[in-house]
Order: sequence, then structure tokens, then C-alpha cells
Amino acid sequence: MSTEPLQFLRDTAPTLFKKGIEALEGKASAGDARAIKTLEGIRSVTGAAFFVADGAGEVYLASKAGEISVSDSAPAGVPIKFAVGFPAEAAEMVLGEAASEGAIDDPRVAMGVAQIPNPDLDTMLAGKTLTCHLVIEDVPDLGNVTVRIGLNVPEPPATPGFTATLKFTDLEDLREGEINAQQLFMGGKLRMAGDYSVALQVAMGMMAKAQQR
Repeated sequence: MSTEPLQFLRDTAPTLFKKGIEALEGKASAGDARAIKTLEGIRSVTGAAFFVADGAGEVYLASKAGEISVSDSAPAGVPIKFAVGFPAEAAEMVLGEAASEGAIDDPRVAMGVAQIPNPDLDTMLAGKTLTCHLVIEDVPDLGNVTVRIGLNVPEPPATPGFTATLKFTDLEDLREGEINAQQLFMGGKLRMAGDYSVALQVAMGMMAKAQQR
């Protein structure tokens, strides 16, 4: 597996997506009602994600009817629902750490990747745009890293609607499950600036949906 971000997105991400779909199909065929509903939701979403690795290039991943495709240009007739720009060096570091820990081989990762096409998120956004810069402070060897994120926009935002800032050590605690996103926000470790009202509404709605499952 390559830890170069664009190669990962072109090769490994689609493989993980397919493995996740196959795992859900296995559960669904055994009568798992939750898996059946999850598959229906994934297959109902048609949309593309646009990834820009600063200094390395860009790639599009599109999801339609539960299948994923990769292209160098925007797929015809498929709306861009997610756009993200990131420093290639930072992404390669993250992928390298995940690979060394064996995290990418965890079946739960494949299941998570398969569920990225999310009809609940579509419903909650209701066509609204959301743009954010996530600033991760004090990343080892890199300093501050900015990730540009946009929902329902054609490209990563140069100027965001809001900015979210947190320290790398807190992000690691989140990744390792020692703290959750709500605790980060309520504890003041996730600092927000700008108009993040839509993001807050969506986050609360997604948490409510998760609790219902």
C-alpha cells in the first residue's frame, strides 16, 4: 500500500470501499436489518469528492449506486458534494503512521469508508454549502497544518465560512478514543471562529441519528 496520498486515494480507497460494501452485503444476506438499511442509504447517494494534495496533484472519487470510480476530471452529471485540500506531506505522514500501526487493515476502516456516502448528511445540509479551514497546531516536523474543507462546493475553499483550530496532541487523543468531538468542543480544545451555525446543526443531527441506531 502506498502512503503517497494521491496513490492511496486512487488505489487503496476504492479497494477499502469495495471491501466495506462486501462486508455489509454479507451481513444483509444474513438478515441484518441495520446492514440492509445502511446499504440502501449508500446506494441512494450519487456524488463526488474532489481531493487536492497541495504540490502533488488532484483526483476525483465518485460514488453511484454503491460503486466508486476514480478520475482526473470532474465526473459528468455527478455533483461535487465534498472538496478538500491538504498539504501532501502532512497526509503522507498520517497515512504512514496508520500503515505502521496496521490500522488500514482493520475491517472497521473498510466499513467506515463504505459508509462515507451518507444520505443523512445530504438531508441535513438540504443543499446548503459549508466551508471550513481546520487548523492543526504543532504537528511534529510540520508546525501548523491547514486542511481546507467544503461541502456542496466545487473546490476546496480559499476563504472559509469558519475556522476550527485544535492542537495535534488533542487530535491524537481523539483518534485514540481518549476523548470525543463533543468533549473537545465543550472543553474549549476545539476553537471555532466565524459562522459555524450550519456545521453545529449538522453535527448535532448526525449525533442524534447515530444514537437512534
